[in-house]
Amino acid sequence: MSFIENIIKQAKQDRKTIVLPEATDARILNAAVRSVNEGTANIILVGDENEIKKAANSENIDLGKIKIINPNESEKLNEYIDSYFDTYKNSITSREEAKQKVLDPLIFGMMMVKHDDADGYIAGATHSTKDVLQPTMKLFRTVGTRILSTVTFIEHQNEDFGNKDGLFLISDCALNAEPGYLALAEIGKTTANSYRFFTKKEPKVAFLSFSTHGSASSRSTEKVAKAAERLRKLEPKLISDGELQMDAAIMPQVAKSKAPDSPLKGEANVLIFPDINTGNICYKIFERFSNAKLYGPVCQGLNKAITDLSRACSAERVFDTIAITCVQAQALNKAVTEEKDMHWREL
Repeated sequence: MSFIENIIKQAKQDRKTIVLPEATDARILNAAVRSVNEGTANIILVGDENEIKKAANSENIDLGKIKIINPNESEKLNEYIDSYFDTYKNSITSREEAKQKVLDPLIFGMMMVKHDDADGYIAGATHSTKDVLQPTMKLFRTVGTRILSTVTFIEHQNEDFGNKDGLFLISDCALNAEPGYLALAEIGKTTANSYRFFTKKEPKVAFLSFSTHGSASSRSTEKVAKAAERLRKLEPKLISDGELQMDAAIMPQVAKSKAPDSPLKGEANVLIFPDINTGNICYKIFERFSNAKLYGPVCQGLNKAITDLSRACSAERVFDTIAITCVQAQALNKAVTEEKDMHWREL
């Protein structure tokens, strides 16, 4: 069973409710209907019902099983406005300004998740990463880390790679532009935790560079090496190394010559990029120039399941992302429940 097949199976075992605010986009609508029909998730579309149905009809899409919420007509609108105004009270001047923000389906959908009226949220098919993640960082809190980051999943079938499980997690390709070494180490730790969660296996983390163990020297290579050293202090039992070139990180034969003392031995399954330039460019190359399958980017380190789609996504990738977000929501809901149970036991 492939990675995504296993994720879809998990999603169906405990169906969660996912909010989709870009509800006039054909890719979103097709993925929404498929998710409901196949039992992967419950879906809520946010926006003007007439416009959404018009878009669906033009593509012969039947929305009969899907709930649609118009922010203007929602009984929760005033509650969300008050909450939003309280969150942004230092940067907006009036409740009316807060209302105009919350009426945007993008923000309204986030408020639904913030107030536990839905389990997860997906956007980005027609909005930029900034549009999606900037309010996310304000409305939600991080857990287990100080830094919000994103992770992308790469499913491959290359037998030359040391990672025989067929799955890489890469970060950060969408959010953190130029993280310092402390932030980079934190991203490495969070992505390792994501690998454990999604695969139930142990991560092997490589911090990538154009240099391997000092073969070149620059501020960038020094930053990557310091990040690797920092992660070793944070997680001494975790197998990790850096700075490493990509081939030395993932190919055992190359590792033997370039990094013979590396604990990774060319078997890395988590790849951490030094900045968003390299990460995003490589992510697009993987997507367009190889037979690998990519899923994400998915936010990691938040207390809620929030996902930022690529604007180049297909309906199939939106469907896959809905399943991934459901599985994230399952885990986060379980963690909250366990935390509440522990609190009551202590009382």
